[in-house]
Amino acid sequence: MTLTKLNTQTKSSIQGKYRLVLIVIAIVSLVFGACETPEKLMKNPDINYKLKVATAWYNKKEYYKCIPIFEELMGLMKGQRSTEDIYYMYCMANYRQGDYMIAAYHFKSFANTYPTSQKAEECLYMNAMSNEKLSPKYELDQSYTTKAIDAFQSFINQYPSSKRVDTANTMIRTLRKKLEKKAISNAELYYKTGNFKAAAVSFENLLVKFPDIDNVERILFMVVKSYNRYAENSIATKKVDRYHSVINSYKNFAYKYPKSKYTAEALKYEQDAHYYAAEAAYDKVFAYILQEREKQFLLAIKECNTQLPLIKNPDQIKKCNEIIEKCYFGIIRNNYDLAEEQADTNAVRRDAKKVDFFDRTVKSYYNFVDKYKNGKYFKEAEKLYALASDNLTKLKRDGQKQKN
Repeated sequence: MTLTKLNTQTKSSIQGKYRLVLIVIAIVSLVFGACETPEKLMKNPDINYKLKVATAWYNKKEYYKCIPIFEELMGLMKGQRSTEDIYYMYCMANYRQGDYMIAAYHFKSFANTYPTSQKAEECLYMNAMSNEKLSPKYELDQSYTTKAIDAFQSFINQYPSSKRVDTANTMIRTLRKKLEKKAISNAELYYKTGNFKAAAVSFENLLVKFPDIDNVERILFMVVKSYNRYAENSIATKKVDRYHSVINSYKNFAYKYPKSKYTAEALKYEQDAHYYAAEAAYDKVFAYILQEREKQFLLAIKECNTQLPLIKNPDQIKKCNEIIEKCYFGIIRNNYDLAEEQADTNAVRRDAKKVDFFDRTVKSYYNFVDKYKNGKYFKEAEKLYALASDNLTKLKRDGQKQKN
């Protein structure tokens, strides 16, 4: 045997023994590692050993074991050596363990703490994914859905060239659909429970928040329908404006969908709204005190004259004209009542006020007669005119006597 062959055999023998030692060490480590528990390991003062065992647990997907050790090691090693890799494994372990709230916080913290790290992009993306995992069914509170959308958008803004951008955009669209479904559900619920104002506003907001929403036709129809129910259930002083909302929302609906399957129903709401707005304007008058009613009668007349050309129903046209007649007659009666109710303790001032209102009664009578000489309220108007005229004559005569 030559010296060269002897050296080769000796070298091979040494290498073989070295490999055997490594295998033994690995087996021993595995045995001891298998016997370790997080509680026991935390008592071990050897940081390197702790890291080795915790990393082995992480690789074996025993995340519940390695999480507390990684957490401890980050504290022990702070200021001594880099904890970047440990922090990354800690973040991923929480995510894979299903602790998405904790994971979301730490993924974002990692990206902020190590902005130049090769893992920063992934961690910012995983922050968004963690929030997406926290996003519940659409029926529940959607705070985390909104957070996830914001997080994905933040990721796209920060890493516009990332290979994950397409996935992030897809996730945003999916999450927005969930918010859209939630918003539709809320609007429908408002309507079903009789909260018609909230329903109308919610349906309108859908079109603002989700411009690419499906079934816009029905949503616009529901705006009309909700405002109609809202107006129907309103007090007299609010009905006029709310029927105007029905009319305006119908115009918007009809402009976009002139041949909609909802047109017949929506058109009925709009046509009725013209008449009911006029009727409500008259009813509104009596919510005011006598001193303010003439102004409200005039507003009611104006409302009727505005709506009358737009009313198609013959019966409603007839009723609207009757409302106008009642308003003109109402002004006569209102002035007469104001004259009669004067109770000033000073006789001179009281009589002066009476004269003024009786005089206005007479003038409003002439205005009424010009339009409704053969009207329904003509005889009553004549009586008030006669009484006002007699009182004027008497008051003026008495006033003249006092001067003399």
